[in-house]
Amino acid sequence: MHRAGPIVVLAALAAACATPKPLPRAESSPALAPAAVIAPTPEIQRRADADRVRALELEIERLHADLRAAEETLLAVESGMRGAQGRAEAVSALAEARIQVDRAARRAPWRADEAREAREKLAEADRQLAVGHIGSAVFFVSRASRIASSLAAEADRVASDPKTQFVRAARVNLREGPSQESAVLAVLPARLPVLVEGSEGEWSLVRTATGRVGFVHTGLLEGR
Repeated sequence: MHRAGPIVVLAALAAACATPKPLPRAESSPALAPAAVIAPTPEIQRRADADRVRALELEIERLHADLRAAEETLLAVESGMRGAQGRAEAVSALAEARIQVDRAARRAPWRADEAREAREKLAEADRQLAVGHIGSAVFFVSRASRIASSLAAEADRVASDPKTQFVRAARVNLREGPSQESAVLAVLPARLPVLVEGSEGEWSLVRTATGRVGFVHTGLLEGR
């Protein structure tokens, strides 16, 4: 029996745990006169902390699901999951996952990296099917499907909050204070949803889904 399937499964889990590279700093906002720095309120910080915890919990849950899927794939390989029926089911699941990933990518355009990862999993599933590794193909399909489900759930949360605004420039600095001279905390990509918690002059105090809190120029945000 060919055992290439478990190797690619373990490689996929290692890739899932890789740390993304930080984005380089970019300046998109117009030059403004310095403003007095104000700190987020304890309540805003509490919500941001809750966002960070929730993001970590979702990632842990996804990794656990990957491990369960890997175990199921190994069992399928050990039991000889082959033949027309297994292949037909894998092909059908692959087609459904493609639709799911495309729909989630349209609904959450700010998660382009995750959508790209999901499509890479689908491409790997195609390759595994081509060499007859049905169990491994099913694993990669389920991995892509879980990524798509996560993106769709985030899009639902964004749509349900009336405070949501979107970054409209290609890359926007999230700053420590409402000033061009304030330190840059992160660079926000285009179409990233943020929750507006308040304003200071021409700056908005925003919170991201991953718990980042800082200021962006209000002119670089737009509604739905």
